[in-house]
Amino acid sequence: MMRPFLEECRRVTRSCIAAISKVVKRCIISCKAMIYALHPKARERVTQDKSVDSATRVSRIRKIYRARKTFVVVVSALLCVLILIVAVSAFTGISNRHRAASTRAQSAVSTSAASQSSTPTQTEESSASATQSSSGSSSVLTQQQRDNIAAQALKTAQASGKTLHQYRYCVSGKGNVGDTQVFENAVFSILNSTQGWPRAGATFEYIAHESSSSSSADSSTQCDMTLIMAEASTMKSFSDGCSEDYSCRVNDEVIINLDRWNSATSDWLNAGGTVERYRKLVINHEVGHRLGHLDNEATCSVSGGPAPVMQQQSISLRGCSPNEWPLDSELWIS
Repeated sequence: MMRPFLEECRRVTRSCIAAISKVVKRCIISCKAMIYALHPKARERVTQDKSVDSATRVSRIRKIYRARKTFVVVVSALLCVLILIVAVSAFTGISNRHRAASTRAQSAVSTSAASQSSTPTQTEESSASATQSSSGSSSVLTQQQRDNIAAQALKTAQASGKTLHQYRYCVSGKGNVGDTQVFENAVFSILNSTQGWPRAGATFEYIAHESSSSSSADSSTQCDMTLIMAEASTMKSFSDGCSEDYSCRVNDEVIINLDRWNSATSDWLNAGGTVERYRKLVINHEVGHRLGHLDNEATCSVSGGPAPVMQQQSISLRGCSPNEWPLDSELWIS
């Protein structure tokens, strides 16, 4: 029974090969005819060929014209398709950029409206929450608000079960950065947020500089770290390792780049972050270095998950989603 089956397979195979060969030969003949027809002197050669009669000569000339016309139509169609692809790509790119710009503008407007409409209440928890949510705005904390935030931070640190660390910090500016009071208010609210480093057992106390030079020197020596708002052009003056494009930490100095504070980075904004959230990120990230953490200690465990605060989110999210607060795995101090 196998022999007839094998014979049938061979017959079918031979038929297929013969059909393929016929198609290939026809393609080769067509290509040769096309090449011949496209030759500049093809018509002249046909006209001068005396071995064929006039009817055959006319037929060949018509084939040459048809081949040339087909070639022009095919090339024109390919060019139209190419132009259409380029136009669609350009339009898509412009639309995406316009959509991203609109999204950032709407986010900025909604953030501004939310910060303007928020009004602190007299209760301890709501007062701390309202103050922390407006840490990047132009509002100035009252002493009662500062006391409420500090109390909530201490409660969070004590409930963490970790060793308590109290850090004293100073604030200063370098370059044309204006008044640093609003910056200090933001720093105080962010560092003492119940979502931040107090969960690792840390609390932060602001040490104000006095007017006299001697008192200012004394307060500087009392600080465990100094947070500095710096013009981008002055970043290199702190260390060659600092960049005019980003913030950095040098020993006990936490230097915040004014350009980044005002506009964040394109990678962060394109990933869905906002300037308000970026300010929390950059404070927590750079102070995290002072607490003993390193850049890119870890990345998100699943694609699209929240990025660790010590990941260099300013440069790349690496498939993670923007996050400005330390993750549970980052709640340690060395």
